[in-house]
Amino acid sequence: MYEVFISSLNPIKTVAKNVPIPTPGPEELCIKVIATSSNPKDWQFPHLFPSRRGNEGDDVAGIVHSVGSQVHEFHPGDRVAGFHRMGAPNGSYAEYSITPSVSTFHLPSNISFDAGATIPLTAMTAAIALFQHLMLPLPWQTLHASLPKYGPLLVYGAGSTVGAWALKLAKLVKANKSLGVGPIIAVAGTSSLDLVRSLDAADYVVDYKKSDVVAEVKEILKREGVLLRHAFDAISHSDVRTWESVAPCLAAEGPVWLNLTDPPEEPVNWPANVIVSRVFVSGAYGEYDPDGFRSHEDAARDGEFSYCMYRYLARQLKKGTITTHPFEVMERGLDSVAEGLQLLYEGKVHGKKLVYRIADTPELLNYAEQTLVV
Repeated sequence: MYEVFISSLNPIKTVAKNVPIPTPGPEELCIKVIATSSNPKDWQFPHLFPSRRGNEGDDVAGIVHSVGSQVHEFHPGDRVAGFHRMGAPNGSYAEYSITPSVSTFHLPSNISFDAGATIPLTAMTAAIALFQHLMLPLPWQTLHASLPKYGPLLVYGAGSTVGAWALKLAKLVKANKSLGVGPIIAVAGTSSLDLVRSLDAADYVVDYKKSDVVAEVKEILKREGVLLRHAFDAISHSDVRTWESVAPCLAAEGPVWLNLTDPPEEPVNWPANVIVSRVFVSGAYGEYDPDGFRSHEDAARDGEFSYCMYRYLARQLKKGTITTHPFEVMERGLDSVAEGLQLLYEGKVHGKKLVYRIADTPELLNYAEQTLVV
C-alpha cells in the first residue's frame, strides 16, 4: 500500500513508500482510509522528537477492512471514523490505517468521509478537557434543583478547531436547563469571529485582538453577577502565554479549575486556589501522560469516557444536533501532506481543517519510492 512519511523539516518534506497492509491487533481495526486530516501535532511531534519522524496522521475516515479477534462492534464494510494511536505505526497518511476499537465509531450516513476525517482528535480533546477535567455535566444528566449549578464557562481560543468543538459540546449541555451552565464566554481572534458566532453557542464573544480580554471578561461576569470557576485555554502555547489572559478572570476565592492544551514550559506562580490541569488526548485509548498530568488510573477512566462519548457524538451527528468543522480538501491527496503541514507550521490555516482524499493521490497504484517536495 501507499504510505507517506515525514522525511525532513524546514521546509517539511515527505517520502512515499510501498509497505504491506497492516494487520490489526486483538482490539484494533484496519481501516481502508478514504479521507484523513492534519493536526498541528503532526508537524510539532517531528520537531520535538526528530528520531521519530514517521506517518504522523491520526484522523481516519473510511471503510473497515479487517478487525481484531476481540472486536465485535465493527465488521468489514462498515463506514467508520477513528483516532489512530499517536506515535504508533500505521497512521492515517496511507491507504490503510490502524485504530483502537475504543477510539473508533460508526460514521452516520449523513456525514461525508471528508467531514468525518475532521472529528476524531480535536473533538475528543475538547470533550476530555470539558467533561473529565473541568467537570462539565454530561448533556443527559439531571441536576436536582437544590444542588449548586455549574455556572459560567470561558473558552479561550474558541476559533480553533478544539475551541470550536468545546463550544459545540458546551452548547449541548447548556440546552439542559437543569444543569445551570452559562453564560458561555468565547475568546477568539478577529478572523475567527464569524465562525464562532455561527456556532450559536457563546453568550458573549470577546475579540482578543481588539479588547483588553481580562477587563472585558470581568465586566461580563460583573454584569451577570457570577463568578468564573471553569476555564478552558485551547491555545496555551508558551510563546503566546494565553493563560495570562485567562487566570486573572477566575474567581479569587474558592476552588477554580483551568485546563490547558499544553502546559507552560516555565514555572508559573498560579494563585493558590487555581487547580491547573492539562488535557492529554491519548487518554482516548487509555494512554497515560508521561509528564505526570494524567496517571494510569486517570487515563483508564478517560478511555472509558471516550468510548461512550464517541458513540454519543455519532448519534448527535446523525440527528443533526451537532456539526463538523469547516474544511478544505487539498488537491493531490497524500502528495499534499507536506504542503498542508507546512501551511500549519507557518500559521496560515485558520478556521478550517485540511483534508486529504486518498483517491486524489496521483499515480497511487503506479509509483516508485520518491521524495515529494513542497
